Amino acid sequence: MMRTPASWLLPGMLVLAGLAWGSAASSEPPDYARTPVLFVHGHGLSSADWRPLIEHLAGNGYPREYLHGVDIVPNTMANVQAATSVTAPAADMLLARAKAAALRAGYRGEVPRRLDIVSHSMGVVSSRWYAAKLRPELVRTWIGLAGANHGTQALCPFRDEASREMCPAFATNARTHALQAALNGAEGAWVDETPYGLGLDRPGVPRIAADGTRGILYLTVRVEPDSWIQPERSALLDGAGGVPIRVPAGVPVRETSPGNFLFEENVGHDPLLYHPDLMRLVAAMLAARD
Repeated sequence: MMRTPASWLLPGMLVLAGLAWGSAASSEPPDYARTPVLFVHGHGLSSADWRPLIEHLAGNGYPREYLHGVDIVPNTMANVQAATSVTAPAADMLLARAKAAALRAGYRGEVPRRLDIVSHSMGVVSSRWYAAKLRPELVRTWIGLAGANHGTQALCPFRDEASREMCPAFATNARTHALQAALNGAEGAWVDETPYGLGLDRPGVPRIAADGTRGILYLTVRVEPDSWIQPERSALLDGAGGVPIRVPAGVPVRETSPGNFLFEENVGHDPLLYHPDLMRLVAAMLAARD
């Protein structure tokens, strides 16, 4: 958060990112049967932080027109506003662009009608609002990387509205922290954290079940320690999972509860996006419903 890639990437991580970018040189031909992917960045970051992952996916058969990173401007925008004014129109644009690309390429299969979302840090919160509250029928798979799903103490020193929404973590007062309460509920008034999800919610939670038009695979990936997500368990979601993930060999990750994965490499909050094994894991997660 709040840093540009050149200033915070370790030299070794730059090498790893270069190897990941280089892998796109021997790319597979575009596969228009894929599901488009929308990338949502976090607090203080931009679409530029997704370039290595986008290159990785393009090198593995995703048409470039199927991959788009939003730019939330300002990048401290409140979460509901970001979901409504940035993510929602970007999703519509991506689906239209993907359809046009598929038709232009002569693809004869079903054109894309839904998309997948990959989000990071606070982008996890705004994109989850989009998936859960605005257009669940358009989302197939939602992935949150090092996400502030239940807020974070690390943003308490910041005064922008988005940071205030996240502090304190696990806030339950609907009057002072309406966003967290709407997404996660409160003691004695729990809500489904993963509406229309494919996973099972804990007992006592009023479930919003998947139906014929809405069914979302929710997945999270976290790192520990994470200096920006405090406590780290804020990243976990109840009701995640529901579809087996075939983790590529050698990827250092462990599923600690259904749909919630711990990335066990020693990597920081932002450099996680540049790690080649994280890119391989995200590709596998996106492929789980193909």
